[in-house]
Amino acid sequence: MDNVNRNILVIDDNLTVCLMLKSWLVKKGFSVETATNVLEAKQKVKEQPFDLILSDIRMPDADGFSFLSWVKKYDSDILVIMMTGYADIESAVESMKSGAVDYISKPIEPEQLFKKIDEAIILQERMLKQNRFSDDFIKFPGEEYEQLYKQLDHIIENNQHRLILGDRGTGKLSVVKYIYEKGTHLPKPLVILDNDKSADMVSSYRKSSNGSDGKSPLMQKFLEAKGGLLYIRQIAYLDINQQDELLNILTRQKKDDDFTQVIMSSEMRKEELQKRLIPKLYNLVMQDCIALPTLKGKKEVIIFLANHFLQFANSTLDKQIDTIDPIVQDRLADYAWPENIQELKNCIIKAALLTDDTTIPASIIPELFGNGVKNNNRLQLLNPIQGLRKEYYEKEKIMEALELAKGNKTMAASILNIDRKTLYNKIKLYNVLTNN
Repeated sequence: MDNVNRNILVIDDNLTVCLMLKSWLVKKGFSVETATNVLEAKQKVKEQPFDLILSDIRMPDADGFSFLSWVKKYDSDILVIMMTGYADIESAVESMKSGAVDYISKPIEPEQLFKKIDEAIILQERMLKQNRFSDDFIKFPGEEYEQLYKQLDHIIENNQHRLILGDRGTGKLSVVKYIYEKGTHLPKPLVILDNDKSADMVSSYRKSSNGSDGKSPLMQKFLEAKGGLLYIRQIAYLDINQQDELLNILTRQKKDDDFTQVIMSSEMRKEELQKRLIPKLYNLVMQDCIALPTLKGKKEVIIFLANHFLQFANSTLDKQIDTIDPIVQDRLADYAWPENIQELKNCIIKAALLTDDTTIPASIIPELFGNGVKNNNRLQLLNPIQGLRKEYYEKEKIMEALELAKGNKTMAASILNIDRKTLYNKIKLYNVLTNN
């Protein structure tokens, strides 16, 4: 098993035990941090995304149960293995009911420890693979979506390049992941090239368009995705040279084992795209392009998705909410959803966070939609961000997502539509303070 990029935190009030375990694990290729008390451990968890924690069940400043509970609320993706003396086996078993993935008795044998860690990681990888994109692409009801699935299946069957057009939040990345998972690419890579929408960033992108090896970011990403799928976001913001490169990629590839499928996307209307793309590229990508539907007015789809995201929120937040009050359902159906699926998902997450019972009640409508007055412009999910300089925008969005998720990093990453390691890196980059 490749352990190079796996981070483990060892917590034990005995420094000798910490150093011994660290020595064993480092030799196995893990990156290891240690802590001798819960306060120090919490600080380290806030600073970096650990894959697994080895925690003593008895510590002077707090017991392992309270720390385990905190970890699961802070970042539910972290695996926890409890370490215990023989006399505490019953407590260790109880800890597994509270969210620990396993336990190990002291004195610890190295091979037994490695075996338990490997089993925990394999189990997690298997579950992630099984549920890989389960929250990303859901087959919605309705004839319009049936036609969309047929188009996507045709693209998958024929391994075709394609442009996806869709408003913000309509699920462009989810469609790409669906094509990748259902196609012939696994285990070849899915590589994403992001193009920032702001003019200043585009200018900067152009100035540094060639890397140290003389290849543009587009060509670097294309080579990285060899045999897999390259997803190009915001195609309109490629410069002319990169558009020409893309045109060559789309028209000159051979359909062999190294063939790399290219999926592109844009939130622009066709008229604006035509102004930004070179004619040959525009004419090529507009053939049979995919247009994603918006949510506005689709009551059946909105209620279907609301219930789907409720199950996701239950799982992540450890809630047991069974139903959504019919009055809330009506408000959901009437709302215009300008940011579409992602906005609806965030709405249900907030509703779940505000609900302590088994039904999302009508009483929380003002918290979501304002003072009971229909508002078809924007939900009160996150505070509006207006007039901010570009460099502060992302930090503000992260802070708001963390506030909405009540500090839960897994949930905040889902709200922002990024992975948790990227979230940790951005928290550190922007020096975002967390209160948990």
